[in-house]
Amino acid sequence: MSSVETLMSMHREDMALLRTEAKQAKRERLDSCREMDQAFKDLRSKLSAEMPVTSSFSFKLRAPIAFMATLMGVISF
Repeated sequence: MSSVETLMSMHREDMALLRTEAKQAKRERLDSCREMDQAFKDLRSKLSAEMPVTSSFSFKLRAPIAFMATLMGVISF
């Protein structure tokens, strides 16, 4: 019986150690992910600040083309 109890206690200790190691590893992964997310946000804001803000030609013509299509549809009836 003593060897069974010893095995059970060793198993409990091993499981407790594994749980603490798993929690520590998860905490480190979360910290790493937070750092990477912050670095990505910083890089994205830096790039958006450097890029010029221009609207494309098709975006400028979208409203007049939609208006003309609507007008042609109304006139055709």
